[in-house]
Amino acid sequence: MTVCSTLALALIAQIAPSPPPDGPLTPAPLASPSAAGALESPEPLPSATPVPAASPVPSAAASETATPSPYTYRFVPRQPAHPVPGAPQIFVVYLNGKTLRSLGPILIKVVTDPETVKVTSRSNGREGVIPMVAPGDFEAASKLPKIPFIAAGMTIQLEFVATSASGLKTVVRVPVGLQ
Repeated sequence: MTVCSTLALALIAQIAPSPPPDGPLTPAPLASPSAAGALESPEPLPSATPVPAASPVPSAAASETATPSPYTYRFVPRQPAHPVPGAPQIFVVYLNGKTLRSLGPILIKVVTDPETVKVTSRSNGREGVIPMVAPGDFEAASKLPKIPFIAAGMTIQLEFVATSASGLKTVVRVPVGLQ
């Protein structure tokens, strides 16, 4: 067993809750101050100021069960220095990978300004709408079509088009590899 895993097990043992006691809960008897040899004071003790509780340390088991994000590729487009008033903005595009595989999954998340009402993606003559899940959050999951073997290793541009309610559009091109 390595030092790290021994230390992790020791930490888990320290923060693991103790089992509940058998039988009904009753308060434990308090030791009287005179029995402990302490001097009794005629004045009440000043109330202690509350101390904030320490935040719990996540256990190693909890961190292992956390679901990792399916998005491993993050593309942040350059924003215009002076955006047109009312024009939609795309702040970031997330994909499941920088290289996409033939017949493999494609996961897309596009983060926009709240005024964007529609986002479409297009490439190589294909186009699709990415559904809005919340204002400014558009997400889709799909499967790629069969990519011709000659295209393997190529880099293409996926285009994402954000549209505002007034019809203004913004296009962002994201480079991705094909396999």
